[in-house]
Amino acid sequence: FPEFQGITSLTHIHGMLMMTWLILLIIQPFLILTGRQKIHRMIGKSSYVIGPLIIISLFLIGRQGYQGIMKDGTEQIARAISVLDIRGFLTFGLFWALAMINRKNSDAHMRYMIGTAILAIGPGIGRGLMAAFNMDLVASLTTTDCIDIAIVAVLLGFDIRQHKNYKPYLVILLTFIVSALLWQFRMSAPWQAFSGLWAAAFF
Repeated sequence: FPEFQGITSLTHIHGMLMMTWLILLIIQPFLILTGRQKIHRMIGKSSYVIGPLIIISLFLIGRQGYQGIMKDGTEQIARAISVLDIRGFLTFGLFWALAMINRKNSDAHMRYMIGTAILAIGPGIGRGLMAAFNMDLVASLTTTDCIDIAIVAVLLGFDIRQHKNYKPYLVILLTFIVSALLWQFRMSAPWQAFSGLWAAAFF
């Protein structure tokens, strides 16, 4: 900022979409709390457009990143880093789809939407840890994975204790655990093989 050197148009579009989503996540609960359910439902319809656009942008950002690393780095590193992008758009897609499927079940809908919000912790805090504490990429993302899991575990425990519908947070927790394990095994032969097939098919 303000020149944005090296930043592509795709990255700007992705950033604008994610900011729009975060704004929605702030506005929508406020509308519910203030009794404006009709406006909430009206604005919520935009999720049917913004959600898929975010999924597409996450996929395209992943392809852009993979191709960029292939130019400057090694195929092994590109395949390892692809964990972040593949798990990102698949996890967002899962939470978004479950939120939309459960749109008439307010408890489940809200929890899956919260899941999409927790996904935003990694990119933001991860970069902050690298900038403020000179952490490397591996350490910062491992830390943010632990933060994500801890937050969802607390929310899950609260729902269980309060005898509320805990299943959405259980799904979210298991998804975050699988995502964290994929990052830890990014250099493993199975992931390297899968990522190579993924890149060959889509990149």
